[in-house]
Amino acid sequence: MKKRSSLRPILLLAALSAAIYLTQILLFRDVKDTAFYLMQDFAFLPVQVALVTVIAGRIINDREKESRVEKTRMLTGSFFSGVGVELLRIVKTAVGDCPALRELLQAQGEWERRDFNEAARALRELPFTIACGPEHLARLKELLLAEKMPLLVISSNPVLLEHEDFTDMLWAVFHLTDELAARSDLSHLSEADMTHLNADTQRVMKLVLVNWMLHMGYLKAEYPYLFRLEAARNPFLP
Repeated sequence: MKKRSSLRPILLLAALSAAIYLTQILLFRDVKDTAFYLMQDFAFLPVQVALVTVIAGRIINDREKESRVEKTRMLTGSFFSGVGVELLRIVKTAVGDCPALRELLQAQGEWERRDFNEAARALRELPFTIACGPEHLARLKELLLAEKMPLLVISSNPVLLEHEDFTDMLWAVFHLTDELAARSDLSHLSEADMTHLNADTQRVMKLVLVNWMLHMGYLKAEYPYLFRLEAARNPFLP
């Protein structure tokens, strides 16, 4: 049925075109000129098809990409509402003294989106240390296990293919969750286990901070009223 429905308009348009050319020949009695202009039209037809295909295809692809990016931003917002901000709140007291980090995390209302993007780039390269104790790890374990199913739902969304930073962050969060779940008693860990878990937590913290900064820049540019709400929840503000 679909093939017949799509073929019918093509046949009707072809018949209409033939009828117009036939009418032109009958009215003006000039087959030679009609054939000449018909060949000219056919000669330019591949160029028209190429132009329409490239331009229309690019417009459609750009709109689809914008739609996918918008959906990804919604997933980012869900992550920080459910897990991200609380994760930062738990780990922030375990972060070693780093004035450059504190300065970057004081997201101000007068920042433009490029300022947030520059801050995210700086966070990727900024070295800082994390020394989580058993209490930090226990709180992280409770939070991540409670939110594991919502995180799995977020990670199953195919639009995440457009957001490599966010995907990398989720992989790191799932890895930390599994590492914490594999240890029943976090109060009596060996030095090697503590070092390993702190390295995993540091990786998660850096990726979460990068995505949080990009998310704040997006909200500042597109949804200022949501930005004000998230800025008030900034766990790094005094």
